[in-house]
Amino acid sequence: MASERRASERRRFPPGVELREAISLREFLPYRIHHLASKVAMPPPFELPDGRIIRAREWRVILQLAARGPLTNGELAELVGMDAATITRVAQHLGDLGLVTAKVSSTDRRKQIVSLTPAGAEAHDLIAPGRREAAEAMIAGLDAPEREQLFQLLDKLEAHLSGLGAVADDAHWES
Repeated sequence: MASERRASERRRFPPGVELREAISLREFLPYRIHHLASKVAMPPPFELPDGRIIRAREWRVILQLAARGPLTNGELAELVGMDAATITRVAQHLGDLGLVTAKVSSTDRRKQIVSLTPAGAEAHDLIAPGRREAAEAMIAGLDAPEREQLFQLLDKLEAHLSGLGAVADDAHWES
């Protein structure tokens, strides 16, 4: 069966082009995760009743703050997978929208602590039901034991990758 899948993935290349180390995209985890993420990580923008627009990256910051409470820019960057400069811009934009506040840390003046405002909490509560519904639709084809297994495997993979540190698919190119 696996060889049949590999055969179906093969393409004809121009004369002289021959791959000796072709990667099966079905079995190449970085590709599979990226492909799935591209389908699920970009929800459509959400328009608040007053016309403010919340896009995917802003939603990810709001979601983390709602789930975890106040966080530093560095913590947010790690949790949502954005670089520090992008987090700073997103937090500034959310601050301009009145959805978060940023205060200098009392223990480390180099850090800012980002928190939801009451308006940010309200925005979260308006957006969350639709996002939860969309997330449920994504796994609707799985029964309860399959869902549990999926989340257990994701937890295990995440813990394993955290133990490895930064694993870049292109680390090979840097040597």
